[in-house]
Amino acid sequence: MQSQPLWLVGPIYVLAYVGMVWLGLAFASAPFGIVPWGPETGLSFAAFFLLGKRIWPFMVVAAAADVIVRGNDFPIAAQIFAPIIIGGGYALALTALAYPRWRFDPDLRTFRDVQLLEATAIVSSTLVACGYAALLVLTGTLSRADAGAAIFQFATADLIGISVIAPFLLLLHSTGRPPRPTIENLIQAASIVAALVLAFGFPSLPHFRLFNVVFFPIIWIALRHGLQGTTYGLLLTQVGLIAALSRLGNQAANLAAFQGLMLVLAFTGLAIGGLVTERRRVEQQLRLNRESGAEIFRLGSAGELATAIAHEINQPLTAIANYTRLIQQYLEDGTGDRDMAIEAASKVAAQVSRTDAVVKSFRDLVKRGRPQIRSESVHEVFRETLGLISPILQREGVDVTVSIERGVRRIMIDKLQIEQVLINLISNAVEAMSTHANGKKRLSLHAQNVATTSDVEITVSDNGPGFPSDFNIRRPALFASAKEEGLGVGLPFSSTIVESHGGELIIGGGADGAIVSLRLRAAPGAS
Repeated sequence: MQSQPLWLVGPIYVLAYVGMVWLGLAFASAPFGIVPWGPETGLSFAAFFLLGKRIWPFMVVAAAADVIVRGNDFPIAAQIFAPIIIGGGYALALTALAYPRWRFDPDLRTFRDVQLLEATAIVSSTLVACGYAALLVLTGTLSRADAGAAIFQFATADLIGISVIAPFLLLLHSTGRPPRPTIENLIQAASIVAALVLAFGFPSLPHFRLFNVVFFPIIWIALRHGLQGTTYGLLLTQVGLIAALSRLGNQAANLAAFQGLMLVLAFTGLAIGGLVTERRRVEQQLRLNRESGAEIFRLGSAGELATAIAHEINQPLTAIANYTRLIQQYLEDGTGDRDMAIEAASKVAAQVSRTDAVVKSFRDLVKRGRPQIRSESVHEVFRETLGLISPILQREGVDVTVSIERGVRRIMIDKLQIEQVLINLISNAVEAMSTHANGKKRLSLHAQNVATTSDVEITVSDNGPGFPSDFNIRRPALFASAKEEGLGVGLPFSSTIVESHGGELIIGGGADGAIVSLRLRAAPGAS
């Protein structure tokens, strides 16, 4: 949908919006169209973050179609201003949430993102409901005595729709496809159905009190599967609740109570699921940091390792030289014992094998194994990388500029390895700028789609002295370093990691600064 032209995407969104409104009308409980939930509002939230501000006009058009579909005998003024209040009100709220200052991630990777989404939903739905109810009162469609109850039910219905539909669609887009169902998932879905049957399947039982049993499956799912699993559980629960209310007959007196319970259930499930996902993310980050710290420690100790390896290699090389002289002497003048020469040749082969084993042990020490390739966001990679290296940047007084092309695609990477590459490149740039006093130290991170391929290019540039004129730009050599005490393993190690991802590390720049670019494979169809 993101890659399609607006003239196609906009009408599809409006049709989906109107379809949800039409389905919801089957459960309307008042002449002015109160429904148990507003899934179309959740659709608008998701559409805005997936398609951007270009969907603004279609949000107003969808709200206008909403008024027409409801078929109420609204005055002309209400029909004109209602779409502006509903569509425009939510569009303004979402634009405010998307403001860079809030750093809201539509992929809902942190509990903070869930809180921002819900806070925006609460404020915007309340204001829109107040504006809509005021319009109905001013046009004589709604009495002032009923305005308070109408505001509560309007706002609650939209809040339920946002809390159930928006996270579901955003996370479905983030992951690319629904998770493969397991036996546990089927048991959890069955427990939701069983809880709804217990709450609403027996007319003689108190439905309102028994609705509390529905909380247990949602909490179970949230604790086991985090935020993503919770969204599926809430959607199934909401559909089941609507079916139950339809079976019992919508009574306005009970509708507000069930709306309130469903809203509390949605908030509870999202809070627990968000916290569980946040905890897992923090644990994963701690694991990555531990591995990264161990990696840095191993590379930081490479000087001592190199000394030990040189000592180990020196012994077999000395033996090889002695055995080779013995063989050379026998071949040149025929002196010496033939059997001894043959034995010397076999010992040369053995010493070569020993040298190879030493080199392999060093390679196994510094390599991390096969990368764990996943679809990752460039924004998240930049954010975490700068977060890890920010103390060095602040200490050195480096002015950092980050620019990311609009619509940049997600990339298929092992995030830890690529972050380690970026940390290495940034550290090199900071060191180079520190030895090249030329005013303000400036570092730039840039990401853009490659027009000719499906790759994404990440560029790290600085205003340091650049690479030496004799530096092999096409293929940096191991242990070739421009730094006095450098071992020269950074760029070759980084190049190896990038190439293991099917990408390419490109070195360039001049006397006014170094430029290093990483070309990485883009995730299919994701931006």
